[in-house]
Amino acid sequence: MIRRLLVSAVVAGPLLGAVGCKHKCCRSDDPLPRPFLPSGTANMPPAGVPVTPGSANVPWVGPGNLPPPDFGPAGPAPAGGPAREPLLPDPLPGSSSSRRLAPAPGAAAGVLGGPMKGPAGQTPEPPIANKVARPATTAEVAGLPGFTKIKDRVATGRKPALEGFDALKRTGYRAVVYLHPAGADTSAAREVAEKRGLSFVAVETTPEKLPAAYDAVTAAIGEKAARPVYVFDDDGLRTGAVWYLYFRTVDLENAEVSRIRARAVGLTDAGDEPRAFWAAIRQYLATR
Repeated sequence: MIRRLLVSAVVAGPLLGAVGCKHKCCRSDDPLPRPFLPSGTANMPPAGVPVTPGSANVPWVGPGNLPPPDFGPAGPAPAGGPAREPLLPDPLPGSSSSRRLAPAPGAAAGVLGGPMKGPAGQTPEPPIANKVARPATTAEVAGLPGFTKIKDRVATGRKPALEGFDALKRTGYRAVVYLHPAGADTSAAREVAEKRGLSFVAVETTPEKLPAAYDAVTAAIGEKAARPVYVFDDDGLRTGAVWYLYFRTVDLENAEVSRIRARAVGLTDAGDEPRAFWAAIRQYLATR
């Protein structure tokens, strides 16, 4: 029995070798390499062959793939195009990179350049030729009751106190015109004004002399060398009458507007003296 089995094995061995194994692990026509055997193709190029991105010799960069990004320094300009510049991130405010990118002292900032700086880093004012001290305003002046600006460098109001004369001088006024009733003593006011270097003009102003008073006031404020001028009286009635004529004949305002403006500086309607002034005003305008 044993001899018969041995004879069968000896005979079957050559037969199996002739037919061959049909299993995948032993097939030589399989295109894929066996996992436990080295691949039949090599990915590395032969020695001496240059490796170029995008060629078949580099498996991770195929012919259809993009090349890796270029972070190197700027290269030469392409044909017909501007020079290549490296893209840098924007500098953070206050960082060393922002300080390096800031323009050098004295260099122009932008197309128009930076603002001009004067002493202590301030922008200088444009020069003003023949600059004159700015006339005072009501909020700034003490001792000038009823102070009102009539026109450029001409103001009116009540009789100034001592500090009012000081304020007029300090703010650049050069002359004062006093409209006083008949028989008034003007020597004290003249002395105070002239002591402070102010030109003093006294004008008697009554209903009968209203035309002459008006001419004297227009002549005083018409002298540019004498301005700024301050025209005043005791209660506003005389200055109001004179300014009403000025608003009608010089500013060419209508009767209602002129009345409102003259009332603001002291002209009233009630009383014998105001009515006398209104009669003189109508008579003057009737002859114009």
